[in-house]
Amino acid sequence: MYLHVWQYRNVGRVQQRRVDLVRQRGKVRVVFLAMSVPIWKYQHLYELLRRDGRFEVTIVISPSIDYDKEQQRQDVVGLRKFFDENNISYVDFDITGQTEPFDIKNKIDPDIIFYPQPYERLLVSQHDCINFYDRLLCYYPYAFMTGKGKFSYDFHFHNLAWRLYYPNEEIRHEAEVTAWNKGRNVRVVGHPNGDDFTYWDGTDPWKPMSDGRPRKRIIWAPHFSFDDKFGQLPRGNFLWVAHFMLDLAQRYQEFVQIAFKPHPRLLTELYNHPDWGRQRTDDFYQLWADMENTQLELGNYIDLFMTSDAMIHDSGSFVIEYLYTHKPVMFISRDINHFLTGQTDLSREAFAQLYIGKEESEILDFVDNVVLGGDDPMLPQRMAFYQRHLLPPGGKSVAQNTLDDLIESLGMATE
Repeated sequence: MYLHVWQYRNVGRVQQRRVDLVRQRGKVRVVFLAMSVPIWKYQHLYELLRRDGRFEVTIVISPSIDYDKEQQRQDVVGLRKFFDENNISYVDFDITGQTEPFDIKNKIDPDIIFYPQPYERLLVSQHDCINFYDRLLCYYPYAFMTGKGKFSYDFHFHNLAWRLYYPNEEIRHEAEVTAWNKGRNVRVVGHPNGDDFTYWDGTDPWKPMSDGRPRKRIIWAPHFSFDDKFGQLPRGNFLWVAHFMLDLAQRYQEFVQIAFKPHPRLLTELYNHPDWGRQRTDDFYQLWADMENTQLELGNYIDLFMTSDAMIHDSGSFVIEYLYTHKPVMFISRDINHFLTGQTDLSREAFAQLYIGKEESEILDFVDNVVLGGDDPMLPQRMAFYQRHLLPPGGKSVAQNTLDDLIESLGMATE
């Protein structure tokens, strides 16, 4: 949908009226939409706002209607479990459809809404951002964007949201040269998962081994893309590497544990794939859950990252996110040079810190020499990348940087 100049200017006026209303009222009504545990990026910010008496905060569960019903059900169940375990109140979602979705606009009349993803028609109409451009929409990227172009920076939401909270100056620059509004609504605060890693006090999610012997812990995190229908370069690596990784786990069961951490959308895509389908996909997922030295991970991945020894993946976001752990990582690609044509300069620099696997023998070498053998010559340069690009500005947490901007942008008195 083409963005007209009058639309952008009108949204600016509407946003200013909402800011003026907040100043008069002295209270800010904030809604966080939660779509799934893996892309719930607002925990630290939620905790800051909840403790601040100037904000009235509500979490509303709202799964992606673009996903298969079973995947939506899993996402809702996972969110309920996460929030319940952390004693966090929330507005539930009836996945059966027997109850109407919560009417955010009429029951809360929010000033600010934090969205999990910047896409229109992704959620039920009562929660869809297309019906809330008259409010102050805010956004943490659900992933550390590594690709260039419209998909990452120039959708309607990117241009019409009130605040986009981005991780560093390099990402701000991509927005400035790509977005229709030249990134005027971007503020640099750091990547939200940076707080999760920096202040990590989690638990060990790896299953205990029956023989009690320690093993190296490897995460396998495949992406979902088999073609270019999502406007990105397709990877399709799952289709050739899936059974090799299964065989690797079985042959190396005395030496490694492997956690299967699929992209949240992979289940839906495999259900719809002509060579896979529902039964084959369910059996494959269940096998990873049941084998002695493997496990299926569908929820929050911070604990998994921090207690792992290495990762093998082809996920764009994890290219940079796993570098917060300083641990060795291999990216799977049969044509890395082609894949890099769609990447930003920052992403290209990040890829230079990774081991690249284009065939099975290179994956085996990574496991044998780097993971099991401890020969990791790329560690110093990964550490240098972290210092250059991943520390949040101002020596503060990402959440605190965000709260500081909210207070300044709303013209609220500092406490």
